[in-house]
Amino acid sequence: MTSRNSFWASCRENHKRRIWVWIVALILQLLVYGGMTIVYLSRIRGYYEEGTYRTVQAFREAMYQAARDALGFSDNVFPFVIFLGAIIGMQGFSYLYDRRKVDLYHSVPVAKSRRFAAVYVNGLTIYFVSGMVGLLCGMILAGAQGAVNALVLADAGMAFLWNLLLFLVCYHMMILAVMVTGSRFVTVCVFLAFSLFEPCVYEICEAFSLDFYDTYAKSFTDSAPKFSAYYDCITYAGRLKDMTEVGEKAKVAFPIMGRWLLLAAVFLAFTWIAYRRRASEAAGKSIAFSWLKPVLKVAVGIPGALLIGALVYDASHNSETLMAMGIIVSAILLCAALEVLYAFDIRCIIKNLPSTGIVVVGALAIFCTFKWDLTGYDSYIPKQNKVESIAILLDCYYDEYWDENRQYIPADEYIKENMFLTDAEPVLALAQMAQQTDIGDMGQGRTLHVLYRLKSGREKVRRVAVDYNDPQTEAYLNRIFQSDEFQHGIFQMMTDENYCDGLTKIRYSNGPVRATIPAKEAEALRTAWIRDMEQFDFTMAKDVMPCGQITMDYADYSYRQWYVYDTFAETIACLEKNEAFYPAKLNAKDIDYITVTNYHNELMQEDMEIGIEAREAAQAYDVDYTVKETFSDQAQIEQILSASHSTYLVSPWGNYEGTENNYSVEVVFKKDSAYPYDRNAYYFNYEFIKGQVPDFVAEATEYIDIE
Repeated sequence: MTSRNSFWASCRENHKRRIWVWIVALILQLLVYGGMTIVYLSRIRGYYEEGTYRTVQAFREAMYQAARDALGFSDNVFPFVIFLGAIIGMQGFSYLYDRRKVDLYHSVPVAKSRRFAAVYVNGLTIYFVSGMVGLLCGMILAGAQGAVNALVLADAGMAFLWNLLLFLVCYHMMILAVMVTGSRFVTVCVFLAFSLFEPCVYEICEAFSLDFYDTYAKSFTDSAPKFSAYYDCITYAGRLKDMTEVGEKAKVAFPIMGRWLLLAAVFLAFTWIAYRRRASEAAGKSIAFSWLKPVLKVAVGIPGALLIGALVYDASHNSETLMAMGIIVSAILLCAALEVLYAFDIRCIIKNLPSTGIVVVGALAIFCTFKWDLTGYDSYIPKQNKVESIAILLDCYYDEYWDENRQYIPADEYIKENMFLTDAEPVLALAQMAQQTDIGDMGQGRTLHVLYRLKSGREKVRRVAVDYNDPQTEAYLNRIFQSDEFQHGIFQMMTDENYCDGLTKIRYSNGPVRATIPAKEAEALRTAWIRDMEQFDFTMAKDVMPCGQITMDYADYSYRQWYVYDTFAETIACLEKNEAFYPAKLNAKDIDYITVTNYHNELMQEDMEIGIEAREAAQAYDVDYTVKETFSDQAQIEQILSASHSTYLVSPWGNYEGTENNYSVEVVFKKDSAYPYDRNAYYFNYEFIKGQVPDFVAEATEYIDIE
């Protein structure tokens, strides 16, 4: 009983010395929770008074969402949590900075472990109580306006636990920084080093990989710092805030919180060891343990030098020589600065040169490893008999993917879960061809992001450059595109049986026409389209322009699009049955006139190449080279229509070289035309097919310098 009373007496005595910390914590928590609740709810109520919400139910749902934004997961909260963790941790054990205070505390007949426990528990109490007061205040303010329901309570509870564990990580990290240092300034520096070490190393590896590896790719991988709570907050706080389902939030949040709890436990264990071994004489010193000085020097010096080198590389327009010089100079300067910081003496600037040499050599070794690819990263191609399956993501194709709850899924994440190419030969052959080809020599070059799933269970990701104009490349890509594994892995409508759930209507367009198809026809149209896709291959994707586009609109205001080609007989038949299909090529009799604009990009490029001073001297700094011409002759209109294609129907497979980028074509219909074009549009945008600009158009839109 005496021991227990002594512990709580120590806690009460410690609280008296931490009054200002209590005040700061309470004010911040009240501002964070109470202030945000007032602001968010007032904004929604203002919108309601302006008539933004047409029904009371819509207004009520908006109020609930605002309360969840204020009291639940918010990317506005975690900076305050980090700040409180740092302040509470440093202030609690700040007596370790003063030798007289240390001697005084050690003269009191209280066990060292009990003193640590009292200060530690008090820090937790300050945050927990102030946080609960702030949250309760926010709940009362939200409840007074009828903005609290079960979802708000669940969201707020989960977010409070999220913030509490984030506080633990920061709190333990700061206490550890206090234990290994002897002054406030050095403590802050060490705390920042602990906090930013992994994110900095991660960003350096990313920058160097992008700069020096031709095959580096981030798709299909969860490439992010694994032990940085700050990085987790930046990455996931906004995502958790946008999620509407509590269960979905829990699936994302709880694994992260579990990792934080483990991280906090590790920091606490090191903190306890450092506290037990810390000598009283460490008060006032920069670093409490002499052996830690060279370790920190190397741990800070190498990443710091590489980071500065990467900045020099970007600023110098990719000069590797200047990058190497920047690494060497910054490594020496950082080591000198750390030595001065350790001793608080400028005369120690060249002290401990061996550790400085380790930093310089280590940083240069890492630079050389990336520069000359000493690990063989770019040359890696797995053996075919070691590949279990492959997934590929094309940079020339974009689609949106959704889960069963209509939540957005990133393309690489969806493809990773659904594409399993077992025919590895064409992909490996393309990778080998890429190693033998200079990317700069490629004409219409594109890239594939390849995920190799090895039989050993490991996964490797690489970026493979491909030349669309190479016949062998086209043959390999046709083999890939024609496989069911590829099509089922990239076209969600082929495998998702719930694809048409929540559908409100179907639209079909060839550019000018906007036809509507009943939602009940969705399955028939989908089945016809899937059957027509049996003829789909890379050659069609690259060379053939679509003749129409099907758009499916859903109740949640999202939409999906499919492209239709002239050879899709079953799809076209289904569209014709619903009186929705119209050919992509227009009839000249329906057109009033066509306006063609020639931008003369080649002349603008010449001006850019001669330099600013020469352009100013030639008074050609801001010359408008665009030339417009209108054509109303029916024969000319016929030629223009046969040589152009609707910009609405440009191939989604990145066939950017299939059309002329120097011209734009505006087609205007006759007002009395029976053609069912969209009457809400004055004109429709078309583009000339590559190499098919009529001669009379080129002549009529030629730029003539009147000077």
